[in-house]
Amino acid sequence: MITRRRTICLILSAIFTYSCSLLRPDTPQRLVRIKVLADVAFRARNQDWADEARGLIEAASDYYEREFDVRLITESVSAWPATERVDSTRALLSRMQKDFPVQSGNDSYELIVSLTGENTSRYLTAGRPRVDRIGDCQKGLATYVVLPVSQIFRYQGANVEPSFDVLALVHELGHVFGAEHVDDTNSVMHENLAYRTEFDAGNRTIIQKNRSCPFAR
Repeated sequence: MITRRRTICLILSAIFTYSCSLLRPDTPQRLVRIKVLADVAFRARNQDWADEARGLIEAASDYYEREFDVRLITESVSAWPATERVDSTRALLSRMQKDFPVQSGNDSYELIVSLTGENTSRYLTAGRPRVDRIGDCQKGLATYVVLPVSQIFRYQGANVEPSFDVLALVHELGHVFGAEHVDDTNSVMHENLAYRTEFDAGNRTIIQKNRSCPFAR
């Protein structure tokens, strides 16, 4: 005989299970293939610059895989520009778009990330991280990221607290998926991100909504 208490427990258990299925829908993992570019200054300071570049992407991927089930895959790492130094992230983004125009589905990657080691201040326009646009589902996700890297990075596994440069990449990838700056000082999408490691609820919802959208072409 089923008691009243057991019946209530069964009902509550069913409600809880259903609510969890709504919070975590059975959607496939999103794979984002990335072409990484490393400028002259980034390469000059570390002979293992290609491994460093791959490590930065892997650390950001650990974060996005854990939070949004989005996996970032480094397809290639290239030395670019070959010899010329470009000390403005705005100029670097413009040149990247010119030198690496995104084709109509013929490329082996969806996103291009350029890493620069130029000693430019993040508080000046010339040294800020950049994306080509705020992504959305109608016009497509952003396809270019420029990231100044302040110190040599060594990947140490998925459970290590993210460094400032990794968080800056997480922030810019947030823009790729449609996240915008907020006044919430606890959010990684605050313009002065410092060492904040969490997305605010609004931007988290936006990324979850856009995670499967196509990239702009």
